[in-house]
Amino acid sequence: MRWRSFVVIKSMKNSYFKTIDAGQGGAAQVVLEGDWVIDRSADIRAALKSFPEGRLEVLDASRVGRMDTWGIMQLQNLQRETGAEFILDDTQKKVFDFLAENESAPDAPEKGSALTQAVEALGRMASEGWKTAFGILSLVGEVSICFAKNIVNPRAFRFHSIVRHIEETGLRALPIIALLAVLISCVIAYQAATQLERFGATIFTVDLTVISILREMGVLVTAIMVAGRSGSAFAAEIGVMKLREEIDALKTMGFNPVEVLVLPRLIAMMITLPMLAFIADIVGLMGGGIVAILLLDIPIDQYIDRVDQVAKPMMFFVGLIKAPVFAFLITIVGAYQGMNVSGSAESVGKLTTVAVVQSIFLVIMADALFSIVFSTLRI
Repeated sequence: MRWRSFVVIKSMKNSYFKTIDAGQGGAAQVVLEGDWVIDRSADIRAALKSFPEGRLEVLDASRVGRMDTWGIMQLQNLQRETGAEFILDDTQKKVFDFLAENESAPDAPEKGSALTQAVEALGRMASEGWKTAFGILSLVGEVSICFAKNIVNPRAFRFHSIVRHIEETGLRALPIIALLAVLISCVIAYQAATQLERFGATIFTVDLTVISILREMGVLVTAIMVAGRSGSAFAAEIGVMKLREEIDALKTMGFNPVEVLVLPRLIAMMITLPMLAFIADIVGLMGGGIVAILLLDIPIDQYIDRVDQVAKPMMFFVGLIKAPVFAFLITIVGAYQGMNVSGSAESVGKLTTVAVVQSIFLVIMADALFSIVFSTLRI
């Protein structure tokens, strides 16, 4: 091949390519020079504006000094646009071959049958469930150790934090708990009266309301409301602290995050939830009385008399004894999910939702176990 002319394009005293043009109808050859690195991207882009258009036969990169990933990408783009053949030294060939092998996306895994996918999904759920259970049990162990140490040294308890959490989880939750207890008891009394009226046994509406409120609904509805309100707050607060690396800062300063963040919340919750359940029981009986007086024409003194006959002390304590257990479950789950937050704010929202769902699920499971035990013991 006969070469007709030779042109050098320079920018900032650096030559990046030489164009050797063939005769009329011939193919051109470009010899690349200089350092093709991102630090000189502005100069290279300016020089490429003078790059020859049309068909090229050869792109000779063997004279390039330094080349990084950005420079390789530029050369690959030139090759795709011109269709020219590359001339590379041995080192450049290895780098280009490596990038070519890893540039393509991995093949998507083959999907199995519907049964295989269902079994795989079940296995993943079981694995995640086991991991969560193990993590929660580990957190329970850490909390127990911290509590035992503080019992030996009571001054180690963070009373200011405990009091603050009692206010947030107890006093501020009181209005919504009381309102919900009234509404639930009114619904129970109204539905019971509607059914019992057919048999002329409306007086037993009081019995049904008292038993359901004191044994089950008072503490259960309170625990569910607290799980949605305070359990989610625990997960979100601890999760945000994890994102801000405040928990790592506590460890650096020599503090135990479980003792500082989890234990005060747990103690406060185990104090406030029985109190809220007690208030829900009292207010619930008042709500049942409203329905009995207004809709069933039962005199107030007769209603109080009937409540006194039905509401035995054991029935009252059967409901309240569940409250500390529910408080323990709600706090541990919320704190555990908060400790597991990582990455971004999306993780905080996701794990806060998981904390609420898991705590409500465990509360209902625990309530079912209590019912089986009490029924076996004939309480």
